[in-house]
Amino acid sequence: MLARTLMLAAIHVQAISVPQPYHAAQIEVGSFPLGGDISPRVSAFVTSLVAVASTGGVTADVFLQTEYLKNGRDRFNPHIREWLPESGLGVWPDRAPPELWKLTDIFRMALGERVPLINRVDRLAAGPQANQAALQVMLGSGMVMTIGHAGSTDDLLKHYRDVYLPGIKEPSLRIFPFYVPLLDLNSLHNRKAEELERWLGGTLLYLRESPSDRAVLMISPTDLSTLLTRAGAKSEGDGRWSF
Repeated sequence: MLARTLMLAAIHVQAISVPQPYHAAQIEVGSFPLGGDISPRVSAFVTSLVAVASTGGVTADVFLQTEYLKNGRDRFNPHIREWLPESGLGVWPDRAPPELWKLTDIFRMALGERVPLINRVDRLAAGPQANQAALQVMLGSGMVMTIGHAGSTDDLLKHYRDVYLPGIKEPSLRIFPFYVPLLDLNSLHNRKAEELERWLGGTLLYLRESPSDRAVLMISPTDLSTLLTRAGAKSEGDGRWSF
């Protein structure tokens, strides 16, 4: 068993260029859902990372991107009653505001392209212990997003609502109880610090499984090096770590 463990290829974490004071990185994982040896290793590392970040009064709320429910339905369904999911709307801050399908979208789907009607996001509302358990179950599905913050969840979600709701014009999309940002590598390209500050508000750690990037993304207004090291990653220099 030890010999097999020693033969496993390292999983890498690569820094992403963003304006200070923000720091960002991606865990390079390949396509979702994860399988083989990489899945439990990534799950264990990210769970440790979130646990390390959730100290000193920091709360880590867990969200599930239900667009990717096909990757984790069998994991998710047995836990619905204990995790108490509440549905909100994910918003891409660097793209056009959410709206219902247009005729052009229907043509795109007829040609085989997948165009989600909306990006629904479920917040797990059963508390810290349930959140920790949900991470262990759902990581690797491509569904997981967690947001660490100080203060109350209500305050954080109010900031998001104030930022994202005004841009949404479709009446049926203005009735969700909360809105959260969806970010990927493209969202971070050539951004200004003021944009990230507006998008993220009081977020101390934004972590998202990003199937389009084949990576787990993390963004923080503080240096990620200490957090990654405490979670078990080893620095390789030049903004690169491995575990």
